[in-house]
Amino acid sequence: MANVLIVDDDTDLLHTLADAFILFGHAVTTSVNGREALAFFKQTPFDIAIVDVEMPELNGLELTREIKLMNPDFPIILITAYSHLYRPQEVLSLNVEAFLKKPLNIQELVEIVEKVLEQK
Repeated sequence: MANVLIVDDDTDLLHTLADAFILFGHAVTTSVNGREALAFFKQTPFDIAIVDVEMPELNGLELTREIKLMNPDFPIILITAYSHLYRPQEVLSLNVEAFLKKPLNIQELVEIVEKVLEQK
């Protein structure tokens, strides 16, 4: 069982993802914005984070940078409906495990998370 942080301002998707990961036996903490997620990250030992890029207050790229400053090896999967707005070099420079486009294939996301966790 892993402790998963899921961050997305789309509450419907957030709850769907949380339910899926709980079903697969993981503990899940959810957040609707980057600032709140960063506060959770500072207080709780997570194993992996799934982070939406476009969010209010602190976007996913900014959140990823902050987390990587604290823990450079922490695994993060970025998700977005707006992948065309981001340069691949910018995203890859953040040392993330995956950059996935919405709509998500939840089974694929779970498999990616499981593979990342196995490598930890």
